[in-house]
Amino acid sequence: MPASLIPAPDATALPGPPWLFHTLWLVTFLLHLLFVNTVLGGSLLAVFAGGAGAGRLALRKLLVGMNSWAISGAITLGIAPLLFMQVLLGRFFYAATILWAWPWFAMLGVLTVGYYLNYLAKRCMKEGREPLGVLVVEAACFVCIAVVQVVIHLLHMQPERWRAAAGSGWQVLADPTFVPRVLHFVLAALGVTAAIVALWAVRWSGEPEDVRGGMARFGVRVALGAAALQVVDGLWLLLAVPREVLRAFMRGGAATMVPLTLGILLALGLVALLALVRDPLARPRLVRHALELTVAAVAVMVLTRHQLRGLYLAAARAGEQVAVQPQWGVFALFLVTFLVCVGLTIWALIRAATDRPGAGEPVA
Repeated sequence: MPASLIPAPDATALPGPPWLFHTLWLVTFLLHLLFVNTVLGGSLLAVFAGGAGAGRLALRKLLVGMNSWAISGAITLGIAPLLFMQVLLGRFFYAATILWAWPWFAMLGVLTVGYYLNYLAKRCMKEGREPLGVLVVEAACFVCIAVVQVVIHLLHMQPERWRAAAGSGWQVLADPTFVPRVLHFVLAALGVTAAIVALWAVRWSGEPEDVRGGMARFGVRVALGAAALQVVDGLWLLLAVPREVLRAFMRGGAATMVPLTLGILLALGLVALLALVRDPLARPRLVRHALELTVAAVAVMVLTRHQLRGLYLAAARAGEQVAVQPQWGVFALFLVTFLVCVGLTIWALIRAATDRPGAGEPVA
């Protein structure tokens, strides 16, 4: 492995024990990922909203409206996990972004375009125009961002690829795990958003029953298909992992095998649960449980992904010495601020879902 290409560890001591930053990284990344899934899944489902029948227009309005705040939420919540990654693995991550610099920088422009197009689609629907073309380009923007993120993930945890990537960064697309990783990302986004749509239709939507039924059935069908394909794709991804990494993962004992097994069981349980939902409007509790299982599966997979990353980088980080000088006052300030902001975000989401303004301009 070209050890000379790996930057030296930061000489600055960590302001807390490594396990604390790993925990904070996972928690904040999960929150960020849920918003990212909503954005990516929402933009894709808006394109195919015709499958909702009578609920097509209401579904598109819901998804475009959700993305209006979910995009900014995803961006804002992405800052904390990026900072924790910088503390722990910054020398690997930023080296990867340099190797894929142009796509990495272009991602900001693509994100801006996608964000703008969401508001353009919202305006089109307000004026009674068909926004399909705008929605297709918007969805393509967010899929491209997902691809860039997968490539950076693959590069930063495989320093042995850096010399080849310096000659042609595109060669990383030939990684055996690239396609199943992208599919894993997209299917998770579809599953999360579809479950949200179904629950919204059966619990909070004020639309007529035929519209609610169309939205709910569409959400359940998409969630079921995404969950079933995710089981297959997860197996593909696991088998595509380099043999030495997979062998080390399987030998990790309960620490690695329990989350992996739990993730598989959650996925299978989700498929079985969704298959029982013939009439979502009549089974609101099952729809709610489907969303809960989906979020739980995402959380477990975030942990498994993190563990695999550590095994990929084990050789490159062998013998790494990290100094620790805790700064508990700063940590306490961060924790209080973080919890307050999470609480405010949850409160805002609940109010957005449950508030029903009356008719008339004064209320609006």
